[in-house]
Amino acid sequence: MTDPKWARPTSNGRFYEDPAQPGKLYVSATNVLDKMVAIHALAPSAADLTARYGMDHLDEALQAAADPEAREAFIGKAKRHYENVWEKRRDLGSKVHAAAEAHVLGGENRHAADPEVKPFLGQYLRFLDEYQVDLRKDVEAVECTALHRGRGYGCTTDLWAHLQPEEPHPAGRWIIDIKTSLTKPASQVYPQMALQLAANRFAEVALDPFDKEFPVPEFVGAAILNLRPWSYGFIPMPADHNAYRAFVSLLPAVAWLDALDLKPHKPINPKWRKPRNWDKKQKEVAA
Repeated sequence: MTDPKWARPTSNGRFYEDPAQPGKLYVSATNVLDKMVAIHALAPSAADLTARYGMDHLDEALQAAADPEAREAFIGKAKRHYENVWEKRRDLGSKVHAAAEAHVLGGENRHAADPEVKPFLGQYLRFLDEYQVDLRKDVEAVECTALHRGRGYGCTTDLWAHLQPEEPHPAGRWIIDIKTSLTKPASQVYPQMALQLAANRFAEVALDPFDKEFPVPEFVGAAILNLRPWSYGFIPMPADHNAYRAFVSLLPAVAWLDALDLKPHKPINPKWRKPRNWDKKQKEVAA
């Protein structure tokens, strides 16, 4: 799946270009959250994958231990392993999003037959069926780019659909963000997901497939749709005005960090310099 049409990769992460003001960039809502809100599950996941790589390649590790160069090479591979795994998972998630979008739009679905994508897509179809979603009447938008010029951010929303969930959840237009995982339970959500949904929900304008602007409508609810190979979970989230205020509070800090240039900030010498051999003498004393 390609990036959204108006998304622009930069050295500071993803931004969105404003089609009405060529060259004008707004920070991506997910970029903001990646910088300001830590996902505490990431470090344990990286540690787990690294440890398992070591155990799965124990013979290689033991052989490499006797040779300093081979040892450093093995450590490098072990350290990169989790990044490779995460990259494959991101690619799979992108394919699932593309397959879900193609199903709704009725276009060529080149990922539908992919054996890795197929079970996720099956759960997506199950969700649409069990919630009795009529693709022609109930779906208003898929993979829709939205902007908030006043706040200076952009985002892409996965699905706008009219639903009739069980009480006490209201019937009407819902904004939905799709998440995929091969390992997490379908019930798993994180607090930053509410912030992301709130940013999407309260954006100012959205772009249709022809880049024509229209106001972002009101939604009766916001939810995460967790797709797993074996099940799905539709989880309403508290993406309300309080969540939006919390998201907006992060924007000035991100703007300040992105504008900060640390190159001029270097070590300085004290007014009264120590003798040039001071460090050498200190090392001799420590020895």
